[in-house]
Amino acid sequence: MKRAQGFSLVELMVAVTLALIVTGGVVSVFIGARSAFQSTSGVAVVSDNGRFALGFLEGAVRDAGNMACGAPIRTIVNVNAEATPLYYSPGPGPLLLFQPMSGFEAVGTGSGAAYTASTASGVLGNWNPPSGWTSGLDAAFSSLAALPVKNNDILVVRSSSQGAQPAYVTAAAANTLTVNSVPASWAAPQLAVVSDCVKSLIFQISSIAGTTITHATGGAPGNLTSAFPATVTFAAGSQVTPFVATVYYIGVGQDGEGALWSANVAPNNTLVAAELVPDIEAMQILYGVDTNLSQTVSQYVTADQVADFTSVMSVQIALLAAGPIGSATKPPAAKTYNLLGATVTAPIDTRFRQVFNITIAARNSLP
Repeated sequence: MKRAQGFSLVELMVAVTLALIVTGGVVSVFIGARSAFQSTSGVAVVSDNGRFALGFLEGAVRDAGNMACGAPIRTIVNVNAEATPLYYSPGPGPLLLFQPMSGFEAVGTGSGAAYTASTASGVLGNWNPPSGWTSGLDAAFSSLAALPVKNNDILVVRSSSQGAQPAYVTAAAANTLTVNSVPASWAAPQLAVVSDCVKSLIFQISSIAGTTITHATGGAPGNLTSAFPATVTFAAGSQVTPFVATVYYIGVGQDGEGALWSANVAPNNTLVAAELVPDIEAMQILYGVDTNLSQTVSQYVTADQVADFTSVMSVQIALLAAGPIGSATKPPAAKTYNLLGATVTAPIDTRFRQVFNITIAARNSLP
């Protein structure tokens, strides 16, 4: 009689042990590959988001003060002052001067300050306004569904509409401009810019009939005068474009994390916002001003220290971008990041983070 064939208990234990070792190796390789993939993809996402965000902000600063074919220093405002100057920010004088940009400084976030990154919305008092403005963040931000995230600076840029086909003046009267054609998107009471490349004027469109644009008093905010100022005339060939004011700030994105947002300002000082780049957790801004008339930047200051934004020649911006969960190992303690002298403490999690810095020339304010 033949003996039954099979494995002994020792052989089975050896086989199981070897199988466990092989399985453990395969699992270890898989986990390592997955971790490496998450880390690599996380770095790529952060790099892309940081570059995209800086690209939006760089384009905005460079275009600030582009008044059709004119320059901001030769631009005046013929629109009544509103309760808040967010839209066109006129300066003093009978023919109001124009400021191509402005900003709001987050309280307690200047050079040497420290704060923790979060997604908590702030209140109006969490920001310091530009010099001469009403205390706190402009009231127009109350029209947003949620206020910007606190501890982050806010940038406002103003210019004629970029990328849009301008209209060209064929005839001008005391309070009307006849142009070659009026784009379908133009309508009262939006603001517009007319420029002959020597001087520019910001006015509110009162009405449009065919190819004739009327400038009159009344409306909100309305023009200062029914006729164009006596000292300002525009001949045939002058350009007319819409006027646009845009706000850039950190808000809560659709994924519940910080994101870079933009908001266009309407003539009634309401904001229409859109998310631009996700996972941007912090933003700090400094303005390079020419205080000694040397035609060069003499110092960089926060928005609330700028006495006159027509003296801003460049802008420094620092952003903190975060990657997806799992893109980094969890640190034993909270990491800190330097944003233009402000120390930002990040949450303890598994997100990879990186600081992005840029200095942007305000080319329309340069000599």
